[in-house]
Amino acid sequence: MKAYLILISAVLATRSVSSYRLLVLGGSGYVGRQVCKEAIAKGWDVTSLSRRGENPMPGTTLDKVKWTKGDAADKGMLEELAGEADGVVHSIGLLLDSESGLANLNFLTSGSRSVPGEKATYDSEMTTTALNMLEALKATKKEGVKRPFVFVSAAEAGWEDNEAGTRLEDLMREKEFFLPRYLDAKRNVEKELTSSAGEAGIRPIIARPSFMYDPTKFDILPLLPVWFAGNKLNIGNGAFSIPLRVEAAGSGIVNLLAQDSVEGVVGSSSILAAAPLAALRRPDGLDTLTSGLSSISRLPFGTNVAPQVVAAATERPSASQLRLYEFEGCPFCRRVREVATHLDLEYTIVPCGQKSRHRDYVKKASSALGKTSPTFPYFEDDAEGVKMFESEDIISHLLTKYGNGAGLPEPVDYFLPSTFVTGWIPALLRFGKGSSVVDSVVEEPSQPLVLYNYDGNQFCRLVREALVELDLTYICKSVGKGSPRREELRERAGATTAPYLIDPNSGVEMGESADIVEYLFRTYSSK
Repeated sequence: MKAYLILISAVLATRSVSSYRLLVLGGSGYVGRQVCKEAIAKGWDVTSLSRRGENPMPGTTLDKVKWTKGDAADKGMLEELAGEADGVVHSIGLLLDSESGLANLNFLTSGSRSVPGEKATYDSEMTTTALNMLEALKATKKEGVKRPFVFVSAAEAGWEDNEAGTRLEDLMREKEFFLPRYLDAKRNVEKELTSSAGEAGIRPIIARPSFMYDPTKFDILPLLPVWFAGNKLNIGNGAFSIPLRVEAAGSGIVNLLAQDSVEGVVGSSSILAAAPLAALRRPDGLDTLTSGLSSISRLPFGTNVAPQVVAAATERPSASQLRLYEFEGCPFCRRVREVATHLDLEYTIVPCGQKSRHRDYVKKASSALGKTSPTFPYFEDDAEGVKMFESEDIISHLLTKYGNGAGLPEPVDYFLPSTFVTGWIPALLRFGKGSSVVDSVVEEPSQPLVLYNYDGNQFCRLVREALVELDLTYICKSVGKGSPRREELRERAGATTAPYLIDPNSGVEMGESADIVEYLFRTYSSK
């Protein structure tokens, strides 16, 4: 809980807090909770109305939402809530209603694991609740103000204007499949919102995401390759819209709502384009899995501190005197970092991914040393007056000067050759993340960040990738197994768990890799 609260406090400190008041119908649901989370990150006051009226994720930033228990059929309650709202998002929905014959399976398709009641139909759950909200907005209309009303529809509602989609839908109607009824309910709301916009004083936004997923949505995952391929190949002339991670859908909807010019139908691609990188890059279960497999591929390197180093306890150069220019996706850079963990070094990492602002410096250093072109890693040791390229030379220098007799990490004979065998696996498993800088980086902060880290840790890797992609220089405090620095970390964080980030520019300190990554992108990306 502490990490989440620190995260939101840090985010609010980096942007002006607005008094905007957002009402979310179904805020505890699959999409609704993501809408609430993004709105809270913007500093808005958020109220959620749902039947349970409970926070689905206690101990997170959703603690800041006002959770209200009630029924969207209660028009009096809706009018009261509408009167206090500057904008509304309707995210109540279900895929399998009581008339589908598959209602008991809705807990599999529902992100909130809900099961519809006996009379829970598409009309009662989606159409009626949305139109009740529309009437409440009419009753509390504010002169001269067009309040945004976002209705979360579905991309497939647009099949009525697509030849291939129409044929597919007609086939489903013949088979009495549930989906056409579901889409009809969505369309009925869309049409009513559009036709009544002026009378209600609203700015209607019809959000049409396609399939929304996360790694736990096993019912959707098998369909994703089909929909992604259909979208990429433009099968059916637009019949297949791009699927969205639910975080992208929820956060994109909030950002569209905040833009006064946005009105009418907004498709999956536009929602995705509006989503902040903080939501798109926040690690999920798949990231944790692939990063874990990357660590396994390099075991036992980058995890333990050499006993000779621990026994020596000699004074080392300061972190500012040892600088490694590298990037996460480079296998030769990786083995230098693994040795730095082995030697328990504290040093500065200057990320140099593709399009990095730091690459010009390395290029000049390369010319000064007589190289025809720069390579990575590049290392500078001010304490010894050393500047060098080539990972083997850097490793030899580190062992000689700071190893106290320690050799290469065990198994010694395999360490250097392993770069050509398993060294590329992390980059492949992580799809090249941590190799290139995003286009939306802001000016580098005045002080380098500080990261307690060791190279073989799967969660540390996720943070290091983000630091490369945001082109942020940082001090790496190695805390491999056996490191005396772990006690320093315990005194600071209350535990020896890595990663742990300190940002002296904002005063933020936090653990939990997913929270750190989200914080970094919210703070140091303009998107």
